[in-house]
Amino acid sequence: MTDTTIDKAFRERIRERFPEGLTGIIAVGGTRTGYILQEQRAADNPGKMDAEAYRQYSKEQYFRLIRSFFALGGQNIIVPILAQQMFTDRGPQYAAFAARSTLDLVDEESRAYYHAEEIDPYFIGIDTLIHTAEGTPSHQLGVDLQTFQDNWSYAPQRRKILWEVAPIPLFSIWQLHQDAPSPDVQALAERIQETTDLDAIDDMLYAHYARGLFGCEIPRPHFYIASNRDGDIKLRSRLPIALLSGGPFRMFFVPYPSLFMTHETFKAIVEDVAFGQKPREANSADYAGQYTREQAQAEYDLYHRLSQDPSTTLGMLGVPDATDD
Repeated sequence: MTDTTIDKAFRERIRERFPEGLTGIIAVGGTRTGYILQEQRAADNPGKMDAEAYRQYSKEQYFRLIRSFFALGGQNIIVPILAQQMFTDRGPQYAAFAARSTLDLVDEESRAYYHAEEIDPYFIGIDTLIHTAEGTPSHQLGVDLQTFQDNWSYAPQRRKILWEVAPIPLFSIWQLHQDAPSPDVQALAERIQETTDLDAIDDMLYAHYARGLFGCEIPRPHFYIASNRDGDIKLRSRLPIALLSGGPFRMFFVPYPSLFMTHETFKAIVEDVAFGQKPREANSADYAGQYTREQAQAEYDLYHRLSQDPSTTLGMLGVPDATDD
């Protein structure tokens, strides 16, 4: 059996497991570190970066991960690429560079990929950019991305890439309320009032806000992948996660720059999301029958030992030792 046959069989299993379409978030972090370590580690000054080479490296690696996702049977992928702080905290030179890099996602090469693979690109959160002052790189980027979307021919059945750019979820939700047609809002309000089923209400609200904020209908994300190379666990995908209210959403953190991630690791994550063992759960008032006495004692000993060591807490960055002057 060839690798191609194996991948095809895996894709079919994933599509059967997720008939709504496997939807994932990959929050790429450590791109500059990844570039330095992969491309410049032998240089005399590894940290001195060529901006254009770094742009090309980042773009190639982003699309490599996206190709892996779709090859594994994915339907919709959400990729955060910029936070709004990139335009406010790092100075005008970096803001201009960030804008140019983002526009690489709509250049001729990228458009050819979208067309060839029948993928629709969306740029979500850009209402924040459009709201910034005219004449700034951030505003012009928002206008350019909106113009691209206005001229792209979308089809609901296609696979989707949602590029998340500089989102402020509360701002986007506020804007949606200002712009939403009153009859649509009234109809939704009436449907909500007609039911006491909280899951149904959650589904109605998610569908409404996802369609309004993303510009398309998309399932709730099934998983999130991010880098935790520095130990500071972050939620980099702000807009999609703001719409979640529990449910089977899995989170994975790799201990290295995200662009180091291999196809094999991506496949292992997708397989675990689809077919991994479920955590212990109970639909009754207790866990009767799920523990033996020996299991309970062993688990107690493990957790008690871990609880005595503060360094076992995820998210710790470590406080430097005090030194004498």
